[in-house]
Amino acid sequence: MKLYAFLCLLFFYNVYADYTPLDIAYELKEASIKHNIDKRVLYTIAKIESGFNPLIISFVSKSTKYQFNQLTKQVSNYKNQYLIVFKGSEKYLKEALKILLQDKELKIDVGLMQINSTNFKEDEIDKIFNLSYNIDKSSKILKSCIAIKTTLKDSIECYNKGTRKIKKYNYFNKFKNSYLKDFSNIND
Repeated sequence: MKLYAFLCLLFFYNVYADYTPLDIAYELKEASIKHNIDKRVLYTIAKIESGFNPLIISFVSKSTKYQFNQLTKQVSNYKNQYLIVFKGSEKYLKEALKILLQDKELKIDVGLMQINSTNFKEDEIDKIFNLSYNIDKSSKILKSCIAIKTTLKDSIECYNKGTRKIKKYNYFNKFKNSYLKDFSNIND
């Protein structure tokens, strides 16, 4: 089953990345050890959030006006708005992020673990796409959720939605389904 999980990681590896699947697996494992979080939890979050692509920005907007010629743009409908995703080189993603952060209405998710812009400052832009930094920072966010929530279900939901009161557990359900699909037969 470990081989299956690794093959899934290889499958979801994106050609945009300057990182190999082994780099991603290594950094997830290191953060798991450092923050005492099950590596399968971090793996599942990375899979859900970015499909293992560390060079990605996403946000929800009422408009599709955003355009960065050097980046690949995907737009899909999302709750009467648009989910906008940009992929490409780290250099151009950083430039786009600096521009997007000027729009205080946007809540922008960044990098492999899709760290929300409410959780980082502008002076972190140069580091936020770095694999090690992104995974470490997201692990700290998850640890803070674990510290204030009483259940894994609430902690996972907190990672996605913040500390506000949770009404629906749609993110946790997505997490649980992905986790069980990839790890239900693993005994370690």
